[in-house]
Amino acid sequence: MIAAPPTVADAADAARDAAAVAAILAPTLPVASRARARIVVAALAVAVWMLPWRSDGTTGPELTGAAALLGFVAVWGLAATTLLAHTRRGLLVGEAVTSAAFAAAMTALVMAPHPWLPPPDRSATCLPIFAPLAALGLLDAVSRLRRPPLGAEVAVIRAVTALLCAGALFVAWDPLPAAAALWLGLAPLAAAGPATARGARRAVEAVLLLACIVLFVAPELHPAVVGAGPDVRAEVETGTPWPFVFWLVVVALATLSGRGVLLPEPDRLLPGPDGAPGPS
Repeated sequence: MIAAPPTVADAADAARDAAAVAAILAPTLPVASRARARIVVAALAVAVWMLPWRSDGTTGPELTGAAALLGFVAVWGLAATTLLAHTRRGLLVGEAVTSAAFAAAMTALVMAPHPWLPPPDRSATCLPIFAPLAALGLLDAVSRLRRPPLGAEVAVIRAVTALLCAGALFVAWDPLPAAAALWLGLAPLAAAGPATARGARRAVEAVLLLACIVLFVAPELHPAVVGAGPDVRAEVETGTPWPFVFWLVVVALATLSGRGVLLPEPDRLLPGPDGAPGPS
């Protein structure tokens, strides 16, 4: 049987698919100095976070709780993404893996149950939300790594799912899981929404800036989550200087991300196989 010759519609579909693949694989080199500096500052923030923040030996994790933990998961995942990703696809994969780790951390807090997430028991309401969102994040990353890569179908599914769950959790007034689900809904939309690699990198920087803001206010968020707690800012003078140092380090993190949002560097071309610049 003789195959039918390709039609104009078939040629248009092929051209559209090729353009979509080219857009996903568009190069975007990181600003290496800023990305490396952010990794160093993030490591310093973790080190200061682990120190005693009060004169009685209470440490940073005890005073900042789940809000800081989730903030650090987002910061580290997206900071590594901005350093290692050299294409738009790399940025999308990094966001998907970060969201999977974020949802997995929330799942672990619910399963424990951990004192950072006090009663009532949320296993019946939150496990069916965050465990599948973690799996969807990994599925999204794998689908992006295929050759040729798939589109944004999985990202849209997990974004819509997370936003619907966030709305339900806000109606039930469970603020921390609701805010976590909201972040899981907004992150893929922010990363996959821009049409260019430069826009995707700027969006990742913006989500990273949001995570830095969460870290900064974590000492205030944790007492609200657990229902009671000390005034951490008062301990800056009566206890140790480490809370103040932590806020300074987080401000430095936010400044690095703010530069990526407000003053993005122009895209540079990745080298081609022969060492010459490749097409953007």
